[in-house]
Amino acid sequence: MSQKIINTLLKARSSFKTFQCEVHVPQLNFKHMVSSTTLNQPFHSASVGKLFTSVLILKAIDNHKISLDTLIETLLPTELLDHLFVFKDKDYRSGVTIKHLLGHTSGVNDYFESKTLDGSSFIQTILDHPETFYTPQSLIEFTQTKQKAVGKPNDKFHYSDTGYILLGLCCESIYKKEFAKIIQDEICLPLELQDTYLCFYDERFKDHKLAPIYVNKVDVSRFTSLSCDFSGGGLHTTTKDLTRFLNALLDESMISTSSLQKMIQFDHKFRSGMHYGLGMMELHFEEFFFLFKGLPRMIGHLGVTGVHAWIDPQTKTTIVMNVGNMNHMAKSFQTLITVVQLINQEVKKLK
Repeated sequence: MSQKIINTLLKARSSFKTFQCEVHVPQLNFKHMVSSTTLNQPFHSASVGKLFTSVLILKAIDNHKISLDTLIETLLPTELLDHLFVFKDKDYRSGVTIKHLLGHTSGVNDYFESKTLDGSSFIQTILDHPETFYTPQSLIEFTQTKQKAVGKPNDKFHYSDTGYILLGLCCESIYKKEFAKIIQDEICLPLELQDTYLCFYDERFKDHKLAPIYVNKVDVSRFTSLSCDFSGGGLHTTTKDLTRFLNALLDESMISTSSLQKMIQFDHKFRSGMHYGLGMMELHFEEFFFLFKGLPRMIGHLGVTGVHAWIDPQTKTTIVMNVGNMNHMAKSFQTLITVVQLINQEVKKLK
């Protein structure tokens, strides 16, 4: 049966323009890595990087530097919050907490995919102006000037990259160093992640190393405008590093049991089949299709370009995958589900 898993991965490798994947099933003593180019080819993390931002915040909580109830206005400059949290002519900035940002319930809009006041598209801007370098402040300014808040704090769930940019700047305020350095000092060096760092902000970053990234059929992997992520997901990483990261997350190598428990309280629905906690998602496969009932509830995160980082908290099975294409999300899920089904079938035979 393990050969069927391998065959599925090989089929995926030939059907996607780019494909990087690593599957590890401890129960089966199975581990396999596949890449459309070189093994362990680095790729852009997309929103899977939000896991790292969340861990940094929760580490600060574990070290009693802040709490989930810390007001972000105590950590960030006043002007950075201007207009972000104004809903029905009332400014709610003074009520926005760290927890609101982590769980996407602050009311702040999303610069990356949400509607704008003038009808402009941030994604199209990335394609039209590939030479633009985006700072965290310029990303926030996009929401300040082109969008309105979607509600009051704690009113509703609204996925927001803007909120995670704010969290990255909160990290800089808490740790007293640049975000790229915080990631290295607090996560990558302790876990010996050799190929994970913040794109454009780490001297090791070279755009030609990245696997292709297709946005509306255009490869943006060498665009300077790819700097549009920062703490919302702008990491250079590999399947090997993400697999190690996921295991460390469950083994309490980075955050405490109590912090992990807070992450995995999946109180909101991101999409059908995907529930959201504090910087982490949980897959409910049966919501995709009723016959998938019985498949494990895997936790982790998803990236818009078809980046998957999932671990089964019960068995420690990990599946990390990148297809590097915004238009191939559904196809990437088909591959993921097939692999999970095959694993599930083989594990049942052991019982």
